[in-house]
Amino acid sequence: MEQLGKKVVEMVIRRCKLNDVDPETCDYDAPLFLHDNEVIEGGLELDSVDALELVAGIKEEFGFTIDAGETNVFYSINTLVEYIQEHLTE
Repeated sequence: MEQLGKKVVEMVIRRCKLNDVDPETCDYDAPLFLHDNEVIEGGLELDSVDALELVAGIKEEFGFTIDAGETNVFYSINTLVEYIQEHLTE
């Protein structure tokens, strides 16, 4: 799972062009997106365009899509990793 986490965080950084984010120190539990325009310490502050990039990246790198109603998987790196892990084992 740790290796998958590293792969996911690297994909997020690459797809969302977060060149100033270090994958080694990225907080896997921090929120990926702004919540009610509130900046959360350690969060990546992604937006809706980034969400589209993540959906495309997951399809390209892992071979499946995230259903429209499952937006909660985008809460953090860890929630993405858990979702991907579940779908890779199906």
